[in-house]
Amino acid sequence: MNRRRATIAYLAALAAVTAWLVADRGSAMVDLVDQVQPVPLLGLVAASMLPFLANTAFWTLALRELGETVTWQQVNAAAAETTLTRYLPGGIWLAAGRGVALARRGVSSPALVAMVGLEVALATPVALLVGSVLLAGSPNAPAWLGWLAAGLLVVTATLARPALNGAMAWWARRRQQPPPTALTTAGVGRLALALAAYWVIFGSVFWAYLEVMDRSAGWLAATGGFALSWRIGLFTVVAPQGLGVFEPAFVALIGWSADALLLVGAFRVVLVLRDLAITALATVVARRWVA
Repeated sequence: MNRRRATIAYLAALAAVTAWLVADRGSAMVDLVDQVQPVPLLGLVAASMLPFLANTAFWTLALRELGETVTWQQVNAAAAETTLTRYLPGGIWLAAGRGVALARRGVSSPALVAMVGLEVALATPVALLVGSVLLAGSPNAPAWLGWLAAGLLVVTATLARPALNGAMAWWARRRQQPPPTALTTAGVGRLALALAAYWVIFGSVFWAYLEVMDRSAGWLAATGGFALSWRIGLFTVVAPQGLGVFEPAFVALIGWSADALLLVGAFRVVLVLRDLAITALATVVARRWVA
C-alpha cells in the first residue's frame, strides 16, 4: 500500500512537471515534432526490435543454463504477448507476466524464479560495467571512470558465480523446492556477455536516435551513458520503466543542459511504438494459430 501511494504521488508530481514543461517550453516541443521524419522514425522503431530480441536471447540462454529445454521462439512468443506489462508501476509485472506465459509453455516454476533473480543480479553490474567502460573511452571522461570499470570487472568476475548459486540454493530451500541446475563459470560468462551485448545494442539504438534528431553525443558517450542511466531509472520502483529518472540521469552524465530533457524523453515514443507493434504482431499470430 505504501509503495502504491508513493507511485501515485510520484506520477502526480511527474505529471505536474510535464505540464510545466509543456507550458514553458511548448515551442521547443513543436520544433522537436517538426524535426521528426517518417522514414527515419520507422527505421528507429525497426531497429529498436533488436534490444527486444537480445533480451529474449538472454532469457533463452539463461533458462537453458538452468536446465530447461526451451526455444528462442517460445521465449519470443511469451515476451511479445506480455510486453505492454512493462508500463505498469512496480517494476515486477513484465517479468511476472513473462513467467506466467513461459509456465504455460512448460518451464518449471523454480527455474523461472531463478531466472528473474539471475537477470536482476547480473543486469546491474553488467550495465554499470558496460556504461563505465564506454564512458571512460569517450572524450573528456573523468579518470575515475576507468578505475570504476576495472573494479566492477574484478568484483563481477570473482563473485558472480558463487553469489548467484548461493542465492538460488537459499531461495529453493526457503520455498522447499528442488534447486535449479548450478551455474558454471563458463555459463555465467556466457550470460554476462549476452547482457553486455544487450546493453551495447540498446545504447546504440539510442545513439542512432540522437543522430537522427541532430543532437550527437558520440557513440561511446551516448551508449555508455544510456546503459548507466537506464539502469539507474529501473532502480526506482515507483517510476514505470524509470520514467522521469532516466532522462535527467542521462543529461547529467553527458553534461548537457536541462533543455535536452525533452529530446531524451522523446526516445520513449520510439519504444512505445515498438511495443505496440510487437503486441499487434503477437495478437495476429496468436489468432491465426488458434484458427
